[in-house]
Amino acid sequence: MPSRNIESFGISDILLEQYFSTEYSGYANTELACLFTIAVANKSLFPSINMPDGENWQHYINRWVDGYVSADRNPPSSRNATPKSSCSDPAIKEIVRVATQIDESSAKAMETYHTLFMSAENAQGGLLEEYIDSIIAPLGWIWCKGNTLRSVDFCNTNGSCLLQVKNKSNTENSSSSAIRAGTNIRKWYRLGTRTRAGKKIPDYHWDELISIIYEESGQRANLSEDEYQVFLQRVVSANRNIITDR
Repeated sequence: MPSRNIESFGISDILLEQYFSTEYSGYANTELACLFTIAVANKSLFPSINMPDGENWQHYINRWVDGYVSADRNPPSSRNATPKSSCSDPAIKEIVRVATQIDESSAKAMETYHTLFMSAENAQGGLLEEYIDSIIAPLGWIWCKGNTLRSVDFCNTNGSCLLQVKNKSNTENSSSSAIRAGTNIRKWYRLGTRTRAGKKIPDYHWDELISIIYEESGQRANLSEDEYQVFLQRVVSANRNIITDR
């Protein structure tokens, strides 16, 4: 299906606002309505959405709303992990088995643990956003869940601060960096790396996020790595299917 942005339809702000206020009147004065207003004011913030040929701009808005509603009803902490779409490569396991001089069952166990770690890594991006939202939503910030704003994960209520969140400094590819170029989207990542006594150790950047929130709201967000891991312990204990070994 071709991918389209609302800009490709050439629809005026007035028509967009009238359609939303009529068809989605139940969302008046909600975070979704606020996100819609921000996106209408800068239509490049509307994401590209895959749409069958022949669908009009009303269908685009319907899909945009559905994306938010679906994400709101199914937060990352409640999702079950999806198994890999391809099989593991037996040759990789054999390389590890021979290089480490372990038996077949130990190599198989290592392969299973690797799958679990990769599954956890896939889940963590959404969980990180959910944790941040739990702290900054009371301070007047909105979680742009469901890909409602292009390359934006959080924003303040008037859209003057747009924030993109990454888990690690090396998780951004060149295309997502290019999307942010020339915009007022700020980027923050949780985990960097520093060297101590010749060893690579974690370098957390929560203070930078706290500063961004304070600049825009005048309130200090109680964000920390310790509290983030407490959040993870709580949600994973409640939903162990959040990762998979398959």
